Amino acid sequence: MPIYYVQHGEEEREWSVIRNGEGLLEVTDPEGVTHVVDALEPQPGRLHLLRGARSADLDVREQEGVFHVLWRGHDTEVNVLNERQRRMKAAGVGGNKEAGPDLLSPMAGKVVATPFAVGETVEEGQTIIIIEAMKMENDLKAHRSGKVTKIGVEVGQAVEIGDVLITVEDE
Repeated sequence: MPIYYVQHGEEEREWSVIRNGEGLLEVTDPEGVTHVVDALEPQPGRLHLLRGARSADLDVREQEGVFHVLWRGHDTEVNVLNERQRRMKAAGVGGNKEAGPDLLSPMAGKVVATPFAVGETVEEGQTIIIIEAMKMENDLKAHRSGKVTKIGVEVGQAVEIGDVLITVEDE
């Protein structure tokens, strides 16, 4: 069942959404209550929702990864992430320079290679470390350009989600 994490302000809540055999959405809210919703997008950015006898018309636009939802004259900003996006955000990967100098592990696994040494310069997007997880090698890319100032792991070491792998500071 697909899980989505909806952040509104500082609050994050977990929702699940599946499409049933009739083409309707079964939406389970954070309290565990399931609602059957009929959703129609007659044009991009416009949603008609029907739940029982209640209906809602929403204008939805995405801007830099944030959704702006206009409903009943109120503009609300929400961030919606699936499980993978949430895990990657928590690990500070995905080209997010605001995450700081530390590259955090987005997965549990074993370090296979660290192609750079402390003091070397890397460019954003270069493979900076390789982690084996579930018998697959995963190339993790530098999340920013700069100088490698610390390698927090060794080849062969087991890592968990969120472990600091490598620190890349601005030059």
